[in-house]
Amino acid sequence: MGALTDGGFPADVTSLVGRRSELAELKRVLADSRLVTLTGTGGVGKTRLALQVSREVRRAFHDGAVWVPLAEVGEPDQVGQTVINTMGLRTVGPDTTTLLTDYLRDKRLLLVLDNCEHLVEVCAQLAADLLAACPGVRVLVTSREVLDIAGERVFAVAPLPVPVPEEHPGGTCADSVVLFADRAAAAAPGFTVTPENAEAVAALCRHLDGLPLAIELAAVRVRALSVEELLKRQSEHYQLLTRRQRRGASRHHSLRATVDWSFELCSAEERLLWARLSVFAGGCDLAAAQSVCTDGDLTREAVLDTLTGLVDKSVLTHEDDHGRTRYRMLETLRQYGREQLRRAGEEDALRRRHRDHYLRLAEHVEERWFGPGQVALFAATRAEHANLRAALEYGLTEPGEARAALHMAAALWSYWTVAGLPGEGMLWLDRALAACPEPGPQRADGLWAAGVLKIYDGNPSARTAHEAIGMLDDSRRLSADLDDPARLAHATYLSGYARLFGDDPAQGFQLLAEGSALEHALGEANPYLRHAQLLLTAAATLGNLADVVRTVGGDCLTACRDHGDQWIQSWLLYALGLFALLQGPDGDAEAQLKDAVRLKHPFRDLLGLGCTTDLLAWCAVTSGDHERGARLFGASTVFLRPLGLGLDSYIDVDNLPWRTEWTDDLGRDDLLRAAKEALGEPDFLLDFRSGEQLSPDEAVAYALGEPRPAPPTTTEPDRPESRLTPREVQIAGLLAEGLSNKEIADRLVISQRTAETHVANILAKLGCTSRTQAAVLITEQNLAAADPRSARPAEPDQDHPPHA
Repeated sequence: MGALTDGGFPADVTSLVGRRSELAELKRVLADSRLVTLTGTGGVGKTRLALQVSREVRRAFHDGAVWVPLAEVGEPDQVGQTVINTMGLRTVGPDTTTLLTDYLRDKRLLLVLDNCEHLVEVCAQLAADLLAACPGVRVLVTSREVLDIAGERVFAVAPLPVPVPEEHPGGTCADSVVLFADRAAAAAPGFTVTPENAEAVAALCRHLDGLPLAIELAAVRVRALSVEELLKRQSEHYQLLTRRQRRGASRHHSLRATVDWSFELCSAEERLLWARLSVFAGGCDLAAAQSVCTDGDLTREAVLDTLTGLVDKSVLTHEDDHGRTRYRMLETLRQYGREQLRRAGEEDALRRRHRDHYLRLAEHVEERWFGPGQVALFAATRAEHANLRAALEYGLTEPGEARAALHMAAALWSYWTVAGLPGEGMLWLDRALAACPEPGPQRADGLWAAGVLKIYDGNPSARTAHEAIGMLDDSRRLSADLDDPARLAHATYLSGYARLFGDDPAQGFQLLAEGSALEHALGEANPYLRHAQLLLTAAATLGNLADVVRTVGGDCLTACRDHGDQWIQSWLLYALGLFALLQGPDGDAEAQLKDAVRLKHPFRDLLGLGCTTDLLAWCAVTSGDHERGARLFGASTVFLRPLGLGLDSYIDVDNLPWRTEWTDDLGRDDLLRAAKEALGEPDFLLDFRSGEQLSPDEAVAYALGEPRPAPPTTTEPDRPESRLTPREVQIAGLLAEGLSNKEIADRLVISQRTAETHVANILAKLGCTSRTQAAVLITEQNLAAADPRSARPAEPDQDHPPHA
């Protein structure tokens, strides 16, 4: 297993061995049941099996599959927020279940909750709520304990088969033996199972009860020991442990025996580092390991060699993370290390050192959020998300540490915002503010940061504006009492911006301008001045205050470019592009908006990319390029759909405080209507869907007018039929006609499950993510010789109407 990929699925470091029958059966169970729980002891391979089956079936779900790792989630109230974060949604508020059900109500999606045993009750309630409210959602769970709710189908994952001595004394076909041989060959190139060692390998796999984790830990030892020596040592330790632990299943004994054995075979420094690394959640890099784990017993210089030794022994895995090596530990091994740390009496001290390290990271983010290196800064911070959670949890559960937790949560305000995690940031700030009611600079900062997150979450509403105003007014009063001009300036401009969405926008603009002036008085080098100028420019844009837009916006843009800032600059160009668009058709709106897209793309700023692509669609339609406009409107949903957001409340031109002859005909509904009339309804729908079905990278390239990213090279012919079997070609034709799986099954006199399997295979072979996308591809390829417009459907797909 490795680092999380963009889709949320762990990357494979090793191949899956065996499990063919389990995979086939699990697919059948998942087709019949909406809630399936994989159970089994630690190390038996529940996660690996769930990962494989999810990858194989996710194309059968229109909205794909979402992998939610819960091993590193410590508190029940973080489960819903973790699911939301994994899906890329932006939320604020404690009722995550309602937010999830509202978002998933019309989705066809597989939700995988991995490692739920320590959070069984909350996971059971979440699954029950989602299944009741979202008919297209199926849930796959891995847990050592079942959820025990209605509709749950339990799938017990057994250890791998082992050779039966009476039938095959030295058998090499059992999956456990194949796994050992594969991992041993990876550890010691050239290793094979031979007639001479086959019986010892089979006996070793039997001693380990076929547990994959135990086998993998043992296999790495062939670097130093023969299989016969491994068997002798493992047998002695296993028997000793079995006599000592009489209770529990033997497979628990063998796993514990193998981990114990691996621990004892480590050097003293390796044991010490193994235990100390257990305080990290989600892995760490060398610098973090050196910062947290070193003292008189383990020097900084020794850490690198010791890490290498733990990698060689398969205690750690390592991977490249944006040019830096990151080390990870399986959860079973991490929990074992935590036991050793607790036994040595070091747990409290290591957790504090861990917190101190990530508090320094939060302070570094606060100091460097404006200026060069932002993309790398926020990417590196995102890699430490689980560790930031662990550090915050320590601060909020250990007596006397809440003030440091409040400081840390507030210092991360820019990270919560840029990473699209305002909801999680608010959860931490709410807890920290409740734990620290006494006045002081930390509380003023916490209230300010909470106000930022309220404003940046989703589409601002009167309710969120009211909540933000209350927090920011409290921050202003505290800052005034502290006689702190910097904090007072921060709270003043942000309080003004929040009031723009409340019931007194005029007062809001006045406060925003006043706060900007206060920031300016602190000096040109003050980074918060640029944030205030951005918000003032946005407000002036909507108020048609051209002088303010040009002077304040121009000054801010120059400062951003001089200091190498990308994040503030991207939103500023968005505001300037909107202003240019509202002024008339002769402005440079498109160039500014494209620059904004280029700056936003490295941050994976879904909200910003969606808003900006939408405005580029406005530009295209107003210039007469209706086909590109329709596709850009569709492309904007690629970024906004995962957030569960719409754009209408962000840019509502009909309610601008000023109107012109130009803006009277400039609004989203007006532009959509113009594009439909120019293209005709069927062609507009096809253009819209072609944008809607782009990948995020393809949507960015299209918005910029750049060539579409090239697909992976293949030796297969271009026509889709050449990739399909004759039966699949037949079903593809029915798919292109718009038939459902049931209608296809009825037409061909086959079972609906068989039809579903064929459709999933067709989508996979064509590289499509939806039935509509496949239908369009098949139709266009089959009718390539004809006028492409003649192949376009006359009616929209009723199952998946466009979001326009």
